[in-house]
Amino acid sequence: MVLVQELLKEIKNGSLPHVLFIHGPETMWQDQIYNALKERNTRDSLGEFNWSVFYGNKDFDLDGLLLELGMVPWGGGEKIVVVKNADVVPAPLMEKLALWLEQHPESNRLALFLDKVDNRLKYVKILRQLAREVECTPLKGDSLVRHILDSCTEQGKTMTRDTAAAFLDRVGTDLHRIQNELEKLCAWTDGRNEITLADVKTISSLSPEQIEKDTVFRMTDLIVQKKRDEALVVLSTLLAAGEPALRLLPLIERQLRLILAAKTAQANLDEVARQMGESNSYALKKIYRQAQDYDLNKIFSGFDAVLHADRELKLGAPGDQVLTNLIIKLT
Repeated sequence: MVLVQELLKEIKNGSLPHVLFIHGPETMWQDQIYNALKERNTRDSLGEFNWSVFYGNKDFDLDGLLLELGMVPWGGGEKIVVVKNADVVPAPLMEKLALWLEQHPESNRLALFLDKVDNRLKYVKILRQLAREVECTPLKGDSLVRHILDSCTEQGKTMTRDTAAAFLDRVGTDLHRIQNELEKLCAWTDGRNEITLADVKTISSLSPEQIEKDTVFRMTDLIVQKKRDEALVVLSTLLAAGEPALRLLPLIERQLRLILAAKTAQANLDEVARQMGESNSYALKKIYRQAQDYDLNKIFSGFDAVLHADRELKLGAPGDQVLTNLIIKLT
């Protein structure tokens, strides 16, 4: 099986295989292969006449596809035929196509794009015998770090492995998102070569996973610790990343409920957590010691401030202003 990067180089500079069998869940790799084929086609002055794209469906026009594959290319060039979503085409039609390709090795170039394959199907087995197969799988671990470093090099930039790891922690592992964030960093650092950790923290956006799993709860932890300035910085980051104020407010209110429960708990914290509907007692145990320093009247006034913030948001007040005022009151 050919690696995606090897195929991209081959499409750019080498001879194009008779059939490309491209499949897998990583859509960015599929998009890059498709774009590379399109770019190769545009080098031909008659390229628009030698390029055909079909889209898979249950009523797929196999005869039309075979007509394109058997057609003599314009100007003696190279005709490229693409079928996207080929896994949607009924298996019997795909089997007829595979057998036809087996019998017509001199037909025009064909690129089949599939999201997934069923290894039990006969056409898959035939294609694996006659096609150049490429599996588009997500990158992980060191391979993903290497991809980021290589992408920087292609743009004339440098980045340390530690910075690349921090970049991944911030933006997540989706390759489309990574590419967009790298383009932002390259534009931000125009005029210098190195992309630094400070650049990553300044310009790259948080992934939804980072917002969900880390940053929101870091903000509520800082509120409990009464670290006002740091909590406001995290709030600004969350709002800039597109997190709605009306989603953040219930999480702040939850933190107040946890403080009240930890402050007044008479029973085992595991039992208190169960009664509150928490999945476990980790959050209660985490803030237990800090909760003892809270005054009950201030906790209840905090709930009043949350109710006021909720009314303000629902009346259309700016989210950043409402939550900033709330955090100031709570800290």
